[in-house]
Parts: sequence; structure tokens; C-alpha cells
Amino acid sequence: MLLLYAKARNDIFQELIRIIDNRVSGACLENYSNPEELFQRLRKPRLNIEIAVFSIGSAAELDRLLTVRDLLTDMKLVLVLPDKDPRTLSKAHALAPRFITFDDAGVAPLVSVVEKMMGCYIDRLTCRQPHLEAAHL
Repeated sequence: MLLLYAKARNDIFQELIRIIDNRVSGACLENYSNPEELFQRLRKPRLNIEIAVFSIGSAAELDRLLTVRDLLTDMKLVLVLPDKDPRTLSKAHALAPRFITFDDAGVAPLVSVVEKMMGCYIDRLTCRQPHLEAAHL
């Protein structure tokens, strides 16, 4: 399952949701825009959450997320940050994300990383599965 969070829906995040929701068969998404609802979800059993993608809109929002970082330790975390300020990056690294991108980077790097984490490639038609060649005896 993919857990998505963005307090403010930006273009990159909307595009990621559209791509995954429409093009990956069987993708299970949980989408949150309220931090309190996200924190409540993180406190519940998370065994089925494989990847969490958080779009952080401000330094205050990142600070708030840091207060629950112990709830994120066993997840593949991807962050979309609002800026490249060294203080923002330092705080973001405290969450131990697998990947960090930025609002101005576009959707391509984010989709690429998420598709690799999900174990398939997202393209315009469907999720491509690796071909298994039949052994001929």
C-alpha cells in the first residue's frame, strides 16, 4: 500500500495520484491532507504500508512531522520539500527518507522512484510485469 500525504495539493502530488490510481492495477492508496488524521493512521497497525510519500509545504509542517518520526522508522519514506534551504534539508534527513525531491523538480523523479519502490514500471497503459521465459526441455 502507498500512503500519501499533502496538506496542500500541489500539481506534482496530484499528478502522482493520477498516475498511480489510474495506471497501476491493484494499487492501494491511502490519501491524507489533514495532519491529525495522518498521525492517527500512523498510530494504527502499519504492516501493509509499504511506501509513504509526504509533500511538505512549509518548515512548520516539517517540524510537526518530526514530532512523530518514531512512527516512520519502518517505512520507505519519500519526501517532497518546498525548498532547498540547508535547514530544511537537515530536518528532512532526520526522518531518514529513502528519497528527497522538491516542488520545482517536476513529477518525473518522484514517479520514477515510487515505481521502482513498488516493484513495477508505471507507463501510459498499465503496470509492466517482467517476462518469465518458459523453459523448453
